[in-house]
Amino acid sequence: MVMLSTVSCSRHPRVTVTNEAADPLDNLIVSGRGFSESLGTLAPGEQKSVEVRPSDDTGLTLTFEVKGTTHSPPVDGYFEASGFYRIPATVRPDFSVKVESGIR
Repeated sequence: MVMLSTVSCSRHPRVTVTNEAADPLDNLIVSGRGFSESLGTLAPGEQKSVEVRPSDDTGLTLTFEVKGTTHSPPVDGYFEASGFYRIPATVRPDFSVKVESGIR
């Protein structure tokens, strides 16, 4: 039982970004309190995941470029610095972002 508890504590929240837009998202960065992770380019219909290490409870910010224009929709979602969280984030066709967070 102690071993299982130790394994759970070593995990981090996982953010998964899906691109529903018709254009690639270049220089995609996911960030929040205490973390900033680059996901590179995300093609239309593509999905990428990354484990993040927030320093505290946080929302999620996505910043990306489309055809040379930088987009940084408002912070959305809420999650804690726990490996039990899964955070799907969807970039919609109008480049707005929908973030959901849930405990797995």
